[in-house]
Amino acid sequence: MAWRIERIEQEPTKTLDAWMVLEVPLDGPEQPWTRHLVGFRLEGTKGQVSAPVEVFDPATRRAVTRSGTVYELGERPGVNADAFAVWGQWKHRFGIREERDVTMLVEALLAVVH
Repeated sequence: MAWRIERIEQEPTKTLDAWMVLEVPLDGPEQPWTRHLVGFRLEGTKGQVSAPVEVFDPATRRAVTRSGTVYELGERPGVNADAFAVWGQWKHRFGIREERDVTMLVEALLAVVH
């Protein structure tokens, strides 16, 4: 599932560094896959997994999730051990067995705007 591209004016409440974007069949195998931000949250210095992303603004590097949280992506994508551990726990909790890494697609989108 692709998210909507729209301008996001709201200030972020969470900033992620060493982030990834992963797709999973959260809403069931017959539904579009949802995209989630996984990274190291600078506020609180811990791993973070977002709710499904609904809207993304490449110009501000911000995303709004289904739960209404506004995230901002830091400058560097990557893998953070703490964030990856939280991702594993999150997948187990929701019974997720499949995933697709779409980080490179988001990086390409960000490169176009900057």
